[in-house]
Amino acid sequence: MEPIPSQPDVVSKRTKLAYSVGHVLNDLSASMWFSYLLVFYHRIVMFSNAFAGYLLLIGQVADAIATTFVGFESDRTRTGLFKYGRRKTWHLMGVICVLLSFPFCFNLCVGCRYSDLWAQFIYYAMFIIIFQFGWSCSQITHLAMINELTHKEGERVALNSYRYACTVSANIFIYAMASVLLGVHSSDDKTDITPGDAHIFQTLTLIVVGIGLICMIIFHLGIKESILPAEETEYRLQLSLTSSGKLKRMTWKSFLREKEFYQCALIWMFTRVILNVTQVFLPLYIIDTISKLNRIYVAIAPLCSYISGLLASFPMRAINKHLGRKVTMILGLIFTLASTFLFWFIFELKPIMRVEITLIIACVLLGIGTSTTNICSFSLTSDLIGLNTECGAFVYGIMSFADKLANGIAIATIQQLNPCTADATTQCELYYRQILSFIPGGVAIITILMVISLWKTNIGGNRHEIITPERTRLVPIENHVNDSECDEQAPMIA
Repeated sequence: MEPIPSQPDVVSKRTKLAYSVGHVLNDLSASMWFSYLLVFYHRIVMFSNAFAGYLLLIGQVADAIATTFVGFESDRTRTGLFKYGRRKTWHLMGVICVLLSFPFCFNLCVGCRYSDLWAQFIYYAMFIIIFQFGWSCSQITHLAMINELTHKEGERVALNSYRYACTVSANIFIYAMASVLLGVHSSDDKTDITPGDAHIFQTLTLIVVGIGLICMIIFHLGIKESILPAEETEYRLQLSLTSSGKLKRMTWKSFLREKEFYQCALIWMFTRVILNVTQVFLPLYIIDTISKLNRIYVAIAPLCSYISGLLASFPMRAINKHLGRKVTMILGLIFTLASTFLFWFIFELKPIMRVEITLIIACVLLGIGTSTTNICSFSLTSDLIGLNTECGAFVYGIMSFADKLANGIAIATIQQLNPCTADATTQCELYYRQILSFIPGGVAIITILMVISLWKTNIGGNRHEIITPERTRLVPIENHVNDSECDEQAPMIA
């Protein structure tokens, strides 16, 4: 039998770099999707608030369905197209779909600019569905590769941190470019965005596609994926364990029978509801609630949030090591609660400079909170999968399914109830103020309770079994060896 392909204990810097940029195209497009979709379709295309919300819901539902499908099929794929690798094949398919569809999502309707709104709605919906399918292919397979690159907990946290650092950097880039474009291409109304600003979104979309394509080339050239079929890799993993114990083989049904699977899924979903609701409605909050601010703050405010999030991501590995996942997660949620408190009281401040400073402070706190909670939720899910990479894409697919569906329903509902009209200025101000304070704050409190429910749970650590010589029944190996011993006897998969 051929020697078992092994993972290095420490992932090389080259591999980390290549892996970290493998989601940049998705990150850039998602930043525009959540931050400016409602702004673009409501204020540029002139859809109603409800229509704009329905487009986002269609995209989220398509994404949710696609993630489940991709999760199943990616795990079942053997060596991929032309032995390119099962994860990289699906990732490449997703990249192609995103590159071909995303430019049409933030562009005026080609050939139907002056058609009825329902015709334009169908036009945008088709490209949004293709875009979301491609986005899901790239996201799920990229996440699933973490556990296949290394089994070391510290290295998985590092990969998650580098991945999230690139995510934050991509968002910073988008907001920086948006602030430049909004500032350079000034319209007569410096506090609002109008149909005359359509070219700004077109330019930003082309920049996203160009930068994303370069990063995808780096990823596909820099990452080497095992070409062994999934079943053979798993079989070799089982053979390489000692005769006294073995790792339980997990199926998707096995994961569904674990209580912590649902707890981790809810934490994943809640952290993304906080992130996406604030990301979607922060620009509208600035335009309609703090209407006296220059429209450039539509880009500056989230830019400050993501810069602080990027800085917070660097020490995350050390913080996780010293405080643990759960304590770190709760600290992040406390930062989020502090930001929602400030968003509520900014409205009552009078001097413009005091409003600007408080807004920046609130965004910085929000950035630290969302960065911390997202990295921790990724790491908790990675712990849940552990060495059972045979179903890694399925687990990430279900997590993503839950968060996409929850976000789509939440945002569409908010838009359906939106009272903002030309003659309802006061109602509009209060509405976005409530949305940006009560929803993230309430969800953060629920998430804290969910993390506490996992406090004594050994996530993903109860799947090793040992056969004792005097008894034939299987008992958990965790009662016989410590974590370091498990790591030493567990093999690596390339």
